[in-house]
Amino acid sequence: MIERAQQGAENVATPRLTIVFAYYENPQMLEVQWKEIAAYPEEMKSVLEVIVVDDGSPSFPAKDAPRPPGLPQVAIFRITDDIRWNQDAARNIGAHEARAPWLLLTDIDHVVPASSLIAILDEERPDQSFYTLGRIKFYGGEARESHPNSYLMTKKLYWDIGGHDEDYAGVYGKDFLFRKRALRRSNEVHLPHIVLARVGTTAVKDAGTTTITRENTLFRRVWGYLLKWLKAMKLWRGVQTLSYPYEKVL
Repeated sequence: MIERAQQGAENVATPRLTIVFAYYENPQMLEVQWKEIAAYPEEMKSVLEVIVVDDGSPSFPAKDAPRPPGLPQVAIFRITDDIRWNQDAARNIGAHEARAPWLLLTDIDHVVPASSLIAILDEERPDQSFYTLGRIKFYGGEARESHPNSYLMTKKLYWDIGGHDEDYAGVYGKDFLFRKRALRRSNEVHLPHIVLARVGTTAVKDAGTTTITRENTLFRRVWGYLLKWLKAMKLWRGVQTLSYPYEKVL
């Protein structure tokens, strides 16, 4: 059974779980997320916090997306500068600002079904491990491969791993390096019975990032490989986090 969160000093409940979404020009997808989250059972919303970190969207800031009534505790942060593919910094900000001891970090196009949240909140798990989840299609429910960049873990473990390395900002596809460090520090436990539901761009046009390309330029590709080598040889600084200015907008 879901236990209600403890009340803080200012009568604001301390959540048990924080869901962190990185956002970039996804207003329609965020509306879908808010609608699904608002429909969660009340006892679930009482122990939940949702953090959206806007990676500097120039045209459709996350704070402007309509929000229905009945949401749980919500916070929106915005990175001041619009830096191409800086979602790792967005995740770090969400993990830093989260008030709950447990984090669920996923992409904006992955809805967390209520049944999955119940399973997350009702089951006790060792906090030394990090957890990956099953995945289905949001429309239709067909099984899909697990998402490699969605994690359930404690906030403490996230920072023991070191967070995502913001030196790779602008180089698409380097978030797998967080997993490599996580596997050196901890162990992965897969939970196929707890699923995320992915919304495709055929159903919601901006479910994925559509305004910037995923193709790295030759310079970015070379720099990504060179930086990885320099760091492995300890010829470059270590993991960089919370490097970019941001503000709370909600």
